[in-house]
Amino acid sequence: MRTALFALLTLIAPLIVAQDQPVTGSPVYKVDFNIHDGADAAAKAGRRYTILIDSSNKGVFKVGNRVPLTAGSGQINYVDVGVNIDCSVQENTNGRVRLHADLDLSTVLPADKNATAPSNPTISQLKLNVNAVVNPGKPTIVASIDDPVTMRKVDVELTVTRSN
Repeated sequence: MRTALFALLTLIAPLIVAQDQPVTGSPVYKVDFNIHDGADAAAKAGRRYTILIDSSNKGVFKVGNRVPLTAGSGQINYVDVGVNIDCSVQENTNGRVRLHADLDLSTVLPADKNATAPSNPTISQLKLNVNAVVNPGKPTIVASIDDPVTMRKVDVELTVTRSN
């Protein structure tokens, strides 16, 4: 009986240990984007978006609406409005993390009250392409913009943390 129990444990022990091992050899990172938006961007808590990314892949995050736009021929096209983030991370040999992120922050502006005929909405759009090397766990402002269209100030802060 003892021999059978030992044989069974010998067979299942590697399976139990393997459950704690990562599925891939690539590190996984948690990336927190904190977007401060407004007149005093640094004082506001901001909107926070978090994504887990395997360093061998790209993470994509989209939140918002699809807004219809009518083309001259009467055809309807849709535009993604809101927050769209494409992000990838890669660990450097010195323990820092290289991050690439494409951010598209957009919103529909209020309609012109004096317009005589309905028209397509006006969309305010802010596109950022960020390439940065950051220290893990340390919040870093990677962009600060004074938007000339909406007169808003936008700061983009991110924190990258290795999670495995």
